[in-house]
Formats: sequence, C-alpha cells, structure tokens
Amino acid sequence: MKRIFLAMLAVYSLFISSSTSASDKLPLDYFIKHGDYLDLQLSPDGKHLAARVRLDNKVVLGVLSTADMKIVGGVRPQNNDIIHSVTWVNNERLVFEYAEKQFSFDRPVPTGELFAMNFDGSKREMLYGYRASDEQTGSRITNKDDSLASQDVISLLENDDRYILIAEYPWDKEGNTYYNNRVRPAIISKLNITSGRKRKVDVLPHKRSVPLATKKGQVIFMRWQDETGNYHAAYRENNDSEWKNLEDVFSVAEDMIPRGLSEDEKYVYMTGFTGEEGIYTYFKLNLETGESSEIFQSHNTDIEQVIFDKQGLPAVGITYPGTSEYVYAQDTTRASEIHKALVDAFGEQTVTIASHTRDWKTLLVHVRSDVNPGEYYLFDSETLAAQFIWANSSWIDPRLLAPVKPINVTASDGEIIKGYLTLPKTQGKESSPENKPPLVVVIHGGPHQSGTRDFWDYNSEVQLLASRGYAVLQVNFRGSDGYGERYKKLGYREWGGKMIDDINDSVKWAIDQQLVDGDNVCAYGASYGGYAALMSVVKEPDLYNCTVGYVGIYDLEYMFTESDIPNNWGGKAYLQRVLGNDKAQLKAYSPLYHVDKIKAKVMLIHGSKDRRVPEINSEALSEALIKAGNPPEYLQYSQAGHGVFDEEDRRELYQGLIDFLDKNLKS
Repeated sequence: MKRIFLAMLAVYSLFISSSTSASDKLPLDYFIKHGDYLDLQLSPDGKHLAARVRLDNKVVLGVLSTADMKIVGGVRPQNNDIIHSVTWVNNERLVFEYAEKQFSFDRPVPTGELFAMNFDGSKREMLYGYRASDEQTGSRITNKDDSLASQDVISLLENDDRYILIAEYPWDKEGNTYYNNRVRPAIISKLNITSGRKRKVDVLPHKRSVPLATKKGQVIFMRWQDETGNYHAAYRENNDSEWKNLEDVFSVAEDMIPRGLSEDEKYVYMTGFTGEEGIYTYFKLNLETGESSEIFQSHNTDIEQVIFDKQGLPAVGITYPGTSEYVYAQDTTRASEIHKALVDAFGEQTVTIASHTRDWKTLLVHVRSDVNPGEYYLFDSETLAAQFIWANSSWIDPRLLAPVKPINVTASDGEIIKGYLTLPKTQGKESSPENKPPLVVVIHGGPHQSGTRDFWDYNSEVQLLASRGYAVLQVNFRGSDGYGERYKKLGYREWGGKMIDDINDSVKWAIDQQLVDGDNVCAYGASYGGYAALMSVVKEPDLYNCTVGYVGIYDLEYMFTESDIPNNWGGKAYLQRVLGNDKAQLKAYSPLYHVDKIKAKVMLIHGSKDRRVPEINSEALSEALIKAGNPPEYLQYSQAGHGVFDEEDRRELYQGLIDFLDKNLKS
C-alpha cells in the first residue's frame, strides 16, 4: 500500500503553494462553477482513457494514452452542445451522445442521437437520431434513416466488432414539440457502429419497458412500470420464446427487478427489499436452479451504489447510515479484497472502482468525501501501484473546507431522523459554543424519488454557505429515500405535516446543542425543498428570521393543474399516492394560503421555463406576500427550467442568496 499513500501525498502537495489561507474568503466562483473532469472510462485493454471534460463552459470528449497521459483524440461540440455520455464498444471504437442547447433553455437537453469514432478521432459518424439521414456517405447517398426516438445501448455483442444492440424509445409529440416520455413500447434493433444502418429485431410488449440482453443479443429479461407506479418483470429463454412473469417462472417476490447478468450468464442480479424496514438491497438468481439469495451482509440503510466483481456480480455495496459505509458480498471475491485495501489506504473517504480493463489488471479508482469533490487514480491490481490522474473541481483545496458531521435527532413523535450538520471554520478553527454561527437549514428536493436525500458527500451549496460563516443543517426527514420503504412511506400525505415537523424539530435540536445561534436561522431549499422552506416558517413563525424558496411549490393544487407530473407516465397515480385529493388538507398544507402567518423575510427564485414546478407558484406567492405587507425579494431567470444551469446566472443567484442571508442574519 506504500505506493498508494505516495500517490495520495502527491495530490495534496498540489495545494501547498495555494495562496488562499483558511482565514481568507474563498471566491464565489469556486462553488458555482460546474466541475471540470466529469467522468473517465478505461478502454477494455487499458491503453486509453475516455474523459468527459468541461473546458470553456463546454463538455468535450478527450481520449488519452494511459502510457503517457497525452491526448490522442477527441471531440469538441459546436455551439453550446455538450458530450452527454461515452461508452467504449471495443479497444478501437467508442460511441457517445450529445446534449444540445435548444428551445431557449439554459440547460443542454439530451436528444438521443448516437455518434461513433475511433479513439484517435478518425471515422467519426452519426449513427442514430432524428438527423441521421442528414449525414451523407461518400457517394452522397445516405444509408441511414431519421429516428424520432432516443436509444439505450443494451448489449455490446460479444465477438462482434461491427454491431451493438440498442433499445429505441419513440418520442411523443405535444403540439409542435417532441418529448422523450418513454411511454411507448421499446423497439429492439441491431445497429452498425460504422455505417449506422440498423435492423429491427423485436418490439417489447409493454409500455415503459426496459430490456436486459445477453452478450449474444438475446433479450431475456424485461422490467416495466405500470400507470399506478408499480414495477413488474418478465423472463423468456430466448428471443423466440414467450414472455412470462418473473415470479411465475422463479420463486422470487413480485417486486424483484432484474438489473444485469453475470459474465457467464448463469446468474441475474436483481434489486428488491428486505426486512421489516423494506431496505433496498441486491439479490442474485441462479437461472439453472431457480434459487435466489441476498448478495450482501446485513445493512440498515439502502444500498446506493455497487461495485462489481470480475464475474459481473455486485461485490461491494455502498450505503449511508451517516458517513459512507461498505457492505461486502457474502461470497468473497478479488474485487472485494482489492476494495478493502483501497479503503485502508485512502482513509475516511468514499472509494469506488469506476472502470476496469477486461482482465481486471488496471482499475480506475474514484475517491471522494465531504470535503473532496472527487479524484481519479489508475491502480495496478497486481503491483498495487496507484497513479494520480485528476481532481474534479481542481481549484478546490479540501483543507479549507468544513467537515460534514452525521447527526441523529429524535422527532417529537419518537421517530429517529438522520441528517448532517456542517459548522463553518473561523480563522482556521471550527465554531464552538462560545462562537455560535447563524444557521441555514438546507432542505433537499424530491421528496420520495430514488436518490432524493442528503448524503455525506461534497456539496457545493453547503460548502459555499460554510465558507461565508454559516452553519448548515441538512435533514433527511421522513419520506426521504435511503432508509427503507417504511420510512419513505411515512411521508406520504405528510408533505406539510410530519415532514415539516421533522425539519423544525431538527432545527430546535441544533439550537439546543449550543453550537448554532438560535436567534439567527434561515430556511432554504429547491423544488420540494423550496416548498418546505416556506411551510416551515408557516408552522414555526418565531423560529426563523428568513426563508428562501427556489423553484418551489406553494399551492399543492398546482401539482395537479399546472405541473407536468400528471401528464407523465404514472404521474396521476403518484400524486394520488403521496398527496391525496382532500382539498381541505391540500389547502392547509399550501404556503400560499398562510402568508399571514409568515414573519420571516422571504426570497423567491424561479426559472420561467420550469415545466415541473411552473413559475405561477412563485408569482402567486409573491403577490400574496405583497398584499400581506411582506414583499419578497424575487430572482427570475427567463431561460432556466427546474433549476438554474447557466454559470453567469448561477453567479448572480448565489451572490443574491448570500447578500439576502447577510442582510437578515448575523445581526
């Protein structure tokens, strides 16, 4: 492990010459800029790295030689387009997707088009998409069809360097605009990665379906979501067989969802729930015997990410009961042994294997933490030597950031609420009972979708606020993802009830700990978090000095009448499940109808192109607050959707946020 430590020391030595000391205020741009290295992928033979890199506010694709880290090829999109995704097909060729700046939005939108090129940038072709026929062959006669659809690569087709297998998802047209709603049955096609010619193989029988294919192109599993929001799965032996419900063929629970196949294709790994809490975990199913079993040892919070072994089965699960923790497959593998050694070397950080060569000799290791935006290393699994590649957001010095501490809070009804508290550094020292900072509770969005919770991880908003002298509280209130199905369902129809009580109980807890200033508290959040920031001050008017709603919902009726959710697949059933249709309760839980209770100063932030939470929410609340004699500060972004993407606008937004907090706190 000595070489791993030497590589780590080399990384931190990059910051020794930094002119920014712990007592200086870090520049705003450090926190509002998008990351520079977004992701890296090794070629199957390990000779090259494909890197999505942000350069001059564009995301470009660069291909580097791992021997000397010199650039050997790449693509720089035109206009305001970005490289959205990259996949190695073989050692020579890779495929990639664009996201395009269109429809006057500030955020590039993936179009589903697929391109291919050799690693040196040669033989670049548009393979698939709505403009595929625009690209001419040498004879000026196109051999590609336009496809008003998006695609997913579902098999690289073993021993076939010419074709890949894709699932096509036809677009829906609303007015004059096409949308990738994926509500039509998927079409399975073989696509030539040189010419772009394709041939239809099959059509899946269900809407909203996702296929799982073998290396030879046999689509043997399918999962889909019905309009009530429930998930289902089916199995068949080969492309010519009849589909059967998974639970009718194998002895598995109905909510088991197939995710991938082992290298030998004797096992399928699946996700499902276990125990009374309904913890999200992984299972494996032996396709020959029909026996299934849990892959990981017992864990109390959901598996959020997995690392696979050489056989293509989950070997390591990453979960967040507080800081990141690891659970290992009950069948020990070389991958789990390597990971344990990496964890020992990198200390209290989150260590993942982001990519690997086909023979598993060379690994691409990614390391991150609460104060580390992410670093990449090349790791030789035989010699145990680590070579530093790049640090994401490389302008950030982790030594100057504030540590994020896990907390447990007992809510007023006895439920245990988990979250995180970040205390700012003052002249190089953390805050103390004698030096209590003002508090900002930063409330996450969602609230019930996968991944909608706060994590022990680098968060640019949290670190920006801490760098300005604010303590930051993050609350995984009931209804949040990550703690099992029971905990998530506790939040159903409690958007303005116990979920808000959990937030306010946690704020009171932080004040009682004597580490924050209870006379200077502000609530801030986006989407559901924006709603909760306003609803919190409605329910506890004397607890807060100010509140900030960013793309928030302020009249729950608008979720049914103005949002795009009811028009999405399963959207009406989702709203009925989590909100209900009791109009009296919806009104009682809507900040718009309780502005007379709001004593806090208010800031509203919204994008005019927001389809998920239309700006009518902020407009109506602003008008009501003005009539109540509490006019809000209002930041409006005409080209933004559900969140501001453009860096110039983000600079204005976060400077406005800091100015608002400085004016209403720190008194």
